[in-house]
Amino acid sequence: MSRLNKINDAKMNSILGPEVEINGDVDIRGSIMIYGRITGNVTAKGTIRTAQGSLIRGNIIAKEALISGTVEGDIQSEGKVTLGEKAVLQGSLRSNILVVEGGAQFDGSCRMSEPKPSTPIRPVPEGKPNI
Repeated sequence: MSRLNKINDAKMNSILGPEVEINGDVDIRGSIMIYGRITGNVTAKGTIRTAQGSLIRGNIIAKEALISGTVEGDIQSEGKVTLGEKAVLQGSLRSNILVVEGGAQFDGSCRMSEPKPSTPIRPVPEGKPNI
């Protein structure tokens, strides 16, 4: 069982059912669980979570994203992006933290924000391996 299925949905403000198809952009002030299909960009101030069998043809911008369905577009998150075991992402991804479960498919580029080191990074002496 995917860890995504164990997440508490109590914080989900909106749910898009499996029989719903939206053609246009979606803007959510909180978080959303998507079971259906969206052709358009999805923006949320909270978390965007997609279920297995869902489809988004557009870009995702959210605080966090937990993907179990198919996304044909780019994902941008200031927090964590999780690609579940049945996730399919065809597009670029930008996030601070990325979790990819076994079985997830990702065809695109990934850009991670640089973490702020807690200790200064020392230069590697010339001729020494960078390990």
